[in-house]
Amino acid sequence: MLHLAICDDDGRTLDYLAGETADWAKAEGEACCVERYVSADAFLFAWEERKDTDILLLDIEMPGTNGMVLARRLKQLGNPVSIIFVTGNPEFALEGYDLEAVSYLLKPVKRERLWAALSRAGERVRDRAAILAPLTAGEVEKVYVSDICCLESRGHDCILWRRDGRELACKTGIQQLEQELKECADSFFKPHRSYSVNLEHVERIGKKEIRMDNGMEVPIARGKWEELNRAYVEYFRRQSF
Repeated sequence: MLHLAICDDDGRTLDYLAGETADWAKAEGEACCVERYVSADAFLFAWEERKDTDILLLDIEMPGTNGMVLARRLKQLGNPVSIIFVTGNPEFALEGYDLEAVSYLLKPVKRERLWAALSRAGERVRDRAAILAPLTAGEVEKVYVSDICCLESRGHDCILWRRDGRELACKTGIQQLEQELKECADSFFKPHRSYSVNLEHVERIGKKEIRMDNGMEVPIARGKWEELNRAYVEYFRRQSF
């Protein structure tokens, strides 16, 4: 199911976009839920609790925190939400695309342009592989593979380190999570019996440790250095094709 959010301080725009989004989902045969927010601050407050938004239709000029500030904040936090800017002001277009927005739509929004943007956003979401991480607190959290920096074995549990530096304590062992990741990604390598790293987030390979782009340093077991380097080079060669 797709989780969509609409953030706009104008009630009529919220109603229109919600209706069009529901019609698009029905036409696409896509199960989705839609939530409405009248400010960027209201959206951010809800997002910090759940972090489950896949697509965000976002106005730019709103009281309080504006849409550009919110988009930059989400990008800094490593959130993969697909943003569609919906605004009456064309002056922000270049900045919007710099933030890797799916589309930049000017009000009044035409149905065909909105539906096309939603379809592109939906494709982007489906291209993001994810796993369900069972947490030690008894909860489950969806984690996008591209957000996982590395796994660390800690006793019978496994610590999932995200690229923003946050950690999730999972009640399953590292081997089970490695198997799940292997089924949806080819970017993980085990340089040490207690760690598995996402090669996408390796910043530097030293002789004894790996520096990840979230600041972590992961040890390299004896005899693993050459294999690690080969895997790293092969991974990036695959990305270039």
